[in-house]
Amino acid sequence: MKRILSVLCITSLLISGIAGMPVIAAETENICEKTTDIERASWYLSCYSANVSSYNGSLCVNINTNATEKMEEIGIKNLTIQYSYDNVNWYNEWNAGDFLAYNTNGHELNNYIMALDRSECYYRICCTHYAKKSFLNTQSVSNTSNAVWIG
Repeated sequence: MKRILSVLCITSLLISGIAGMPVIAAETENICEKTTDIERASWYLSCYSANVSSYNGSLCVNINTNATEKMEEIGIKNLTIQYSYDNVNWYNEWNAGDFLAYNTNGHELNNYIMALDRSECYYRICCTHYAKKSFLNTQSVSNTSNAVWIG
């Protein structure tokens, strides 16, 4: 079952990258990374990814969160845009908030374009992939995307 979900997740990521506005390809991190949340007995998140690319001086965001079954809530919490002048020291630019779906097993942000306050620096995103099965049954996994230069 996990293998089938992994294949479906990868397929949806490939399809979502094909059908949308054109963007410059970027290195991708954490594509369908399996969770290893040992502290909790809940294994709701089956795969997740977060990556960014440059698009006409803006940031193009692609985030995918999938669960093993239908969740009460699922998606991305605390999506934060960060910048760096040296690709080492990172600073929060702003928090874009939460992007959640309800009564489904997955949620995606595809080719989501974000305007930026600065140029001539690196940008990346940090977020929390989140799945809530019921009031007491949740799972959260923090994730940071690749970095991209915005000139």
